[in-house]
Amino acid sequence: MATVNLVLPFLPTKPVGGARVMFEYANHLAACGYQVNLLCSIERPYKSARTPVFLRFLLTRFKTIHWFGFHQDVRVRVVPRINNRTTPDAVATISTWWQMAYAITQLSAAKGVAINLIQDYELWKGQAERVHASYSLPVCHVVIARYLQDLVEQHSGSKPIHIPNAIDLQQFTITTPPAARPASVIMLYSEEERKGSVYGLAALEELKRLFPALEATLFSVYARPRHIPAWIAFVQRPANLSELYNRHTIFMSPSLGEGWALPPAEAMACGCAVVCTDIGGHWDYGIQEKTALLVPARDPGALVMAVSKLLTDPVFRTTLSTAALEHIRQFDWQRSTRQLIQLFQDNG
Repeated sequence: MATVNLVLPFLPTKPVGGARVMFEYANHLAACGYQVNLLCSIERPYKSARTPVFLRFLLTRFKTIHWFGFHQDVRVRVVPRINNRTTPDAVATISTWWQMAYAITQLSAAKGVAINLIQDYELWKGQAERVHASYSLPVCHVVIARYLQDLVEQHSGSKPIHIPNAIDLQQFTITTPPAARPASVIMLYSEEERKGSVYGLAALEELKRLFPALEATLFSVYARPRHIPAWIAFVQRPANLSELYNRHTIFMSPSLGEGWALPPAEAMACGCAVVCTDIGGHWDYGIQEKTALLVPARDPGALVMAVSKLLTDPVFRTTLSTAALEHIRQFDWQRSTRQLIQLFQDNG
């Protein structure tokens, strides 16, 4: 059985979008007949830490991932660092996060094709020069979104391969007809500033004033904060996200930055009409007034106007959500996995 290594910069013990993408690839590669090693590294190049690596390794090695179900041929391992000793021989070794791209460049040819999966413009922790330089490392660079393809080419002079993110079209599907749902909005809530939740909440409060019967739900990995108005339902770590989407007519994403946002795409597949910010992470599937309504970031008033249009014009809302449902079906994990396999077969 051929082996593929997937390298992560930490052990994700709670739901994280970038890790979830790697987990989906792990399961789909395993379903295609590969033995998959998920290697969660304690040490990351260019990251300083007060606690020694060996101690962090001892504290982490026995932790497990409870929020995702893995295929039987996926092995999750915590390793002190990525090197030739900790990384099994394979046909491909795929990393995510710019620091780990540097790590896999040091591996021998026996570890297979080195692939850097770029999932976002990763400048949140600074070190812009090293992030940009990582785009020119001697590995195969893959991006999950078109805007990232342009950005990487701008900094490296070479156009990376585009393999889009996808959603599970068997899990995320329509179970309640949109016409049978109450006038309602669902939104991801996050304490991360770049998710724009403060702007989404401001929009929801104004929408409630304009439409007193409006229902709204927030879902999150975080516990419900005290400042959330009582009229807004709050679900922490929903057990069935598809069922939650199917209770609502509109999904709203006020995010300030994304790699390739999963929740709006999942909501589309579940029949929601989508209002989202006009950012690169929404562009692969959000087409203005065709599959979504795109509005400027940091603008609660624009969110209110867009959602109001959908609430007051059910014919347009249905047209938009129907077109979105048809469009989102192209973003399928089996299709993206085939593209990834073809990549390391062609470069092996």
